[in-house]
Amino acid sequence: MWGYLTACRRTVLSAGAMAFTAILSFTSPAEVADAPGALHPLDVSILFPAPKDAADLANFISVADLTDATGAPLVPDPLFQQFLGIAASDASKVDVPGGASAQIGLPDGVADIKNWFVAGIRVDVGAPGLSKNVMAAFGQIPQIRLILQPVTVQGGKIKIHDRAAHMIFSFIGGLAKTQETCAVQMLPKVDPDLPHFRSALADFVSMRDDLAKGSFGTTPISTQGPLDVHPALADAKARKPFRDRLVAILGKNLSARQLGSMAAMGLPKSAPEPWIFVAMQIQSNPKIANFGHLIAVPSPALDGKATAELVRFFGDKVVPAPVSDNLNDTMTTCFRLPNDRKGVSTAKLLKAPATEQDTIDLTGIIADPTKSHFFNTDCVSCHTETRLLRSKSPATRIEGVAEAVLPNDQWNVRNFGWGLEPGGPRPTITRRTATETDEVVKAANELLQAQ
Repeated sequence: MWGYLTACRRTVLSAGAMAFTAILSFTSPAEVADAPGALHPLDVSILFPAPKDAADLANFISVADLTDATGAPLVPDPLFQQFLGIAASDASKVDVPGGASAQIGLPDGVADIKNWFVAGIRVDVGAPGLSKNVMAAFGQIPQIRLILQPVTVQGGKIKIHDRAAHMIFSFIGGLAKTQETCAVQMLPKVDPDLPHFRSALADFVSMRDDLAKGSFGTTPISTQGPLDVHPALADAKARKPFRDRLVAILGKNLSARQLGSMAAMGLPKSAPEPWIFVAMQIQSNPKIANFGHLIAVPSPALDGKATAELVRFFGDKVVPAPVSDNLNDTMTTCFRLPNDRKGVSTAKLLKAPATEQDTIDLTGIIADPTKSHFFNTDCVSCHTETRLLRSKSPATRIEGVAEAVLPNDQWNVRNFGWGLEPGGPRPTITRRTATETDEVVKAANELLQAQ
């Protein structure tokens, strides 16, 4: 269970609350003053620009190019084909009341693993969240998440498809000494492999330091500033060597055996909406059917059975209706029955007009990783909170994210990646991503100081 995708990971940030590096480094004066030693900020959220043409793809990372220290693929093609098969199967089918069902479709060329490129990389010290109440209930699983999107070349021109895949590599040391028993628990609680994860963090620190020294064949590059496209990837001279360094870091620290969780988002094959979300994991509990196989997993924030959720902007907006549990005071791994849950979701804002203050309050809860996470909040909420806030309360400033990468259009449901808006593909970062990055960088600083 602890390997699930953290599709959801503080309220609107006040000025000075966060001093992000353009993709990850974080240090605030208050944190420096209180810390027992020097902080070590590092890049934990790395966003690629959208590719411009076929030649530009040489500066990007196809997931098919990633191998571990032995040369074995990080994402074996047979497993990836199984992932695509589940994404386009009945597992992603959602029955819409009074209408036809909808499910993810795969356009021509998307089945080729070579056409899936890394749009973003997220380093996480512990899923599903790092606040004390979340960790007390769910434990801590360090992860590195690859966010992939398919890009095909048609008639010499590239096409970015409105699909996405999350490949989640976990750092697990073994079973935890204490286990919580629960009828719906899919996986046992595990302990984090912190030595291995620290080693990976050290490589990201080294990469950041080399950027600052100008070691990538260009002038020194700082990653200080609001979250944006990574400055090394925005620099024409540094882009390729930085890309190659990322490939080396991933290959050194990851292997296919760490790949236990995945998630897919996509459209039907020939329709402009809805967007459908489905999470998957390799079943590692031998007491449950399909042990060792990749399966779609029911969302704990729905009815406990549905494996997919959709959002559209015509008709019923969110199906099935989420049953969030992000307002209860305590966390629990034995998920509450729907009638016992207490929470909010953006489905309420999408279903009927809402006041500006209601929108601010509700989306603030969704964007707060101490309250909302994968196990108590639906995927649609985390992928729509920033756009809804910006449309209803445009004067509300979102700290920590560059204006150029905030979502503008309702059709952009990306949290971190390339959102497809009317003006074309657009690198996108949401407030939810910024608050998660804040939480992760603080925890990474603490972990590095504890060596």
